[in-house]
Amino acid sequence: MKLVAGLSALMLAIGLASLVLWRRSPESVPCESRDITHSRSPDDRSEADVFELHCGPSVTTHVALRSSMSAPKSHADVFVAEDLVPIQVIWTGPRELLVQSSAARVLVAETRWRDVSVKIRPQQ
Repeated sequence: MKLVAGLSALMLAIGLASLVLWRRSPESVPCESRDITHSRSPDDRSEADVFELHCGPSVTTHVALRSSMSAPKSHADVFVAEDLVPIQVIWTGPRELLVQSSAARVLVAETRWRDVSVKIRPQQ
């Protein structure tokens, strides 16, 4: 019985400590998204969205792919660069996307999304 009471007291103490730490943690910085461009694949099955994401002092430029039947928020990033950088997306075929960017620092560079091939090249 003492063991159960001791374990209950320990669990209560851990719960209270977690609550105090959670309440004292800094508020998260809200992020704002700004759409840059949007293009549909030649076969109308996929869409490529280019957008900027501003989260406090941090800014990233994204290329995301999604099914043309899905909501804009249900996308997958295939390219993410630090800072604001010019990006050009070109559908070179029904299932092939070319991403050109002069980004100095690339955070995400995927070569495939579902059945879409993604090629990433530096922009001249």
